[in-house]
Amino acid sequence: MIRLVLLALLALPATARAACFGPGEALFHCTTNGGKKAVDICRQGDVVIYRFGPATGVAEMLLAQPAAAVGMTPWPGVGRVFWEEVTFDNDRYSYTVHHATDRMDASPVTDGGVTVAKDGAALATIGCDAGSVSEGDFYPVYLAKEAAGQVWCLDTQSWAHGCN
Repeated sequence: MIRLVLLALLALPATARAACFGPGEALFHCTTNGGKKAVDICRQGDVVIYRFGPATGVAEMLLAQPAAAVGMTPWPGVGRVFWEEVTFDNDRYSYTVHHATDRMDASPVTDGGVTVAKDGAALATIGCDAGSVSEGDFYPVYLAKEAAGQVWCLDTQSWAHGCN
């Protein structure tokens, strides 16, 4: 299934991929490096897709994983800053995409970025260009994880098939 999704994505023209892979639901989009590159998170059913690379070209990194396999830290519901993050693992590397918005700001601006880590140690953090975050909602990943039988355990701050 995931290979079919990837093949379908690679067959799309760059402009369709930039619009969240045709029928996909856009969860996050921003540009980096002065608009030269883009970070996108999309959802197609129970598959969550991470794309990084040229804003109008072929992706440098494209990962499609079942929602149950994607790490997701939901906003805890307190504080003035609303934030969420999702993490995609690829062998020894992980890609954590985050976004945050100050809820008390009269003119809130969402910022975000991606942190690349190897074996748990951060290698690089790539910030989104100022004002470029046009989507920022990982709640559909939360719902997909619940649909897969997982629950968010507040005590352990982790996903499981049941909390103690």
